[in-house]
Amino acid sequence: IMSYLSLFIMGLLAYLETKAYLATRTVTDLALDTNRDPRVRVNFNITMMDLRCDYAVIDVVSVLGTDQNVTQHVTKFSLNADGVRARFAGRNKQQNDIALSDEKVTETIEELHENGEDAVSLDEQTLEFAKNENEYLFVDFYASWCSHCRDLAPTWETLAEVMTDAAEEKVDEQITERMERGGRPHHEYSDEEYDEAVKMELPVFIAKVDC
Repeated sequence: IMSYLSLFIMGLLAYLETKAYLATRTVTDLALDTNRDPRVRVNFNITMMDLRCDYAVIDVVSVLGTDQNVTQHVTKFSLNADGVRARFAGRNKQQNDIALSDEKVTETIEELHENGEDAVSLDEQTLEFAKNENEYLFVDFYASWCSHCRDLAPTWETLAEVMTDAAEEKVDEQITERMERGGRPHHEYSDEEYDEAVKMELPVFIAKVDC
């Protein structure tokens, strides 16, 4: 009797495991009330440790039950054991839906540098220091011979200027509040102290590294 019972339990476990393996379930769903854009971009992350992502199939089901396979429109990226994406593996080099610069920035990089550089140039050592000292750090890794990098340079410098302006505005507000509380007509900070205070209040530290 025990042998038959053991065989029954083993068969039941095998059946339940197979059923669970073949079963599908919805982990996340996305619904749009209205949309006038001709295309909708959706970013998602599916991690399969023991299965190549080449075998992943993506279907989109509308609220009306219409099923459409969109696998061919999905860009897949390979990750190493540490979860870091390969630099170019799996990337669509013909992708043309990413803006390489802001068309609203009309000034040249030389014109933007007339009043100084706001995007800080870093090397290998100072980059590590900046990573440790700043909560938010944006770095442009560029090459002087790269045309796309040259196109991005004015946009990147403008972003750095926006961060500096935001920091200066915050510092000025703090100085004004202290002056009002102390009843003093002007502050006693030097230009060096003011610049250091601005650096401390940067929302995001904008930097660049010449590769």
